[in-house]
Amino acid sequence: MSFASKEREPRKALDSRMQRIPVESSSIASIGYAPQERVLELEFRQSGEVYKYFDVPAGEYTAFLAADSKGTYVNQQLKPRGYRYQRLPSSSK
Repeated sequence: MSFASKEREPRKALDSRMQRIPVESSSIASIGYAPQERVLELEFRQSGEVYKYFDVPAGEYTAFLAADSKGTYVNQQLKPRGYRYQRLPSSSK
């Protein structure tokens, strides 16, 4: 029946997690980007906190990856642009 396919969609959305790549940085542990959704995800090294930034253009992600200092980029470029963001709940400990 069509009920099964309708029930699977929300579960799939809940289970999907963005893949992040590790980066060389003293403050950022990993970075992920979903181009279709324009969502940038950052995992901070010391706290382990993960933040999602919304409506981030692909060029911003590319510039972030190319930045010599990821932490400086966050503080001097990303934050001042005022992207809407969300802190994700801690995963496990």
